[in-house]
Amino acid sequence: MSRALKKRLLTADRLFFATLDDDLFFFVSIALRRAVQGRATVALFLGPQSCFGGFNLKRFIKRNLFVALKHVPRITVASIIPFSLAPEYRAVVDIGLYDPQWWDMHDGYTLRQPGDTPIATEVRQMAGGRQIVCWLGAASVRKGFAFMVEILEADPDIAKQICFICAGGANTEQTLASRFRASGGVHIDRRLTDNEWESLYSVADAVWACYEPTYDQASGVFGRALQFGVPAIVRRGSLIHAAATKLDASVFPIDFGDCIAAATALNKITKLDRRTTATNERQATIGSWRNNFISSTLRGLDGRRYRWKMPREAGK
Repeated sequence: MSRALKKRLLTADRLFFATLDDDLFFFVSIALRRAVQGRATVALFLGPQSCFGGFNLKRFIKRNLFVALKHVPRITVASIIPFSLAPEYRAVVDIGLYDPQWWDMHDGYTLRQPGDTPIATEVRQMAGGRQIVCWLGAASVRKGFAFMVEILEADPDIAKQICFICAGGANTEQTLASRFRASGGVHIDRRLTDNEWESLYSVADAVWACYEPTYDQASGVFGRALQFGVPAIVRRGSLIHAAATKLDASVFPIDFGDCIAAATALNKITKLDRRTTATNERQATIGSWRNNFISSTLRGLDGRRYRWKMPREAGK
């Protein structure tokens, strides 16, 4: 990093880190120096779960570092999972917010719904009346692509009922992608535009958000499914499964690694009734997440210490 950029970070009136995870100690050094100078810093911590679990020295140091930061004025650290879903995060962050990818289709007034594109039309035609399950984004083992392939291989008949779409590149997973296609999956092997990516929610009967147990965090795919009213396939017991249960979102929970049981569960996917995907209640709820994220962030950027309070239940 150049000296000029570092100086800008240190002297900015207010500073927001979209993520501190990539270089924790750089964030700490900048935030502490700014705090001494009376300047506020807000940061999103994407992986607070890394502070919890069995003892090891790295985890012990990391957890205690975040505990200490909670006592430093003008430094606000926020998770992208609210405390209502992960109350233990309160020990290491100041605020529990909803992931922006869970509310980014809301403009403050209305909740945008996905449009149509040629690729969505093509997928609909390729499905030929079958239910559609979409993998959205680049193929990734830790996000469950190998598990999806193994499900198709374990139940050769499942592709006759369900059209499995992988919409994204597979640069590092070409072998898995070949197995996916050989098992009846359809692979769109390129990076999609935002409009194309969103439009696949308009044809999907379910989207894949079933990740490895070591990747237990907020999910953009799940967040957009939540906003668009499309069911998500999730790992049973994961954070997003807990979120879906609390938020009464439609999901298909499966046990990661159990291919036969997963195939049985996925065979129960039915055609989605698009008339039920948009509701005023969901629109209002998602809008409140957006508003709370913005107001809480601005409060931190103003240097005011956030005091967490139990949110009121809807209707009370």
